[in-house]
Amino acid sequence: MLAPAARIDCDAAMLAMLERQADAWKSGDFSAAAADWHPDGVLTAPGNRVPYHRLARTIADFYRDYGDLSVTVTTAFASADGRRIALEWLWEVTRRRDGARSLTEDAILIDLDSDGRILSWREYFDTASAVEDHHRPQSSA
Repeated sequence: MLAPAARIDCDAAMLAMLERQADAWKSGDFSAAAADWHPDGVLTAPGNRVPYHRLARTIADFYRDYGDLSVTVTTAFASADGRRIALEWLWEVTRRRDGARSLTEDAILIDLDSDGRILSWREYFDTASAVEDHHRPQSSA
């Protein structure tokens, strides 16, 4: 999951949490990653705002529509108090219905509660070349 020349400045527990989150999207199964989230946590990405209680369904739906996901962390660092993580990862995925594949450079900011659970996971990336349809504006027709 780490790029060969990854720049990492956070502890092993934080890296393990990032890996559990990536693994949930790769497998379509949120169960191992759920404990990392605060019940009031929210994932925000272009075109999406997903509260904790909808994450399992969102991840399962993603897995139904997309596969062969590869996630590679290139940069990760934590704030001095351990309550914030900033990272960049490469998200490469294939759309199942037509085999289209894309590689997205994704910047993520994470806020954690005092127990290290995710309160906010905010993703920033260019949707223009992403194969994920849920990032595109829906037609009103």
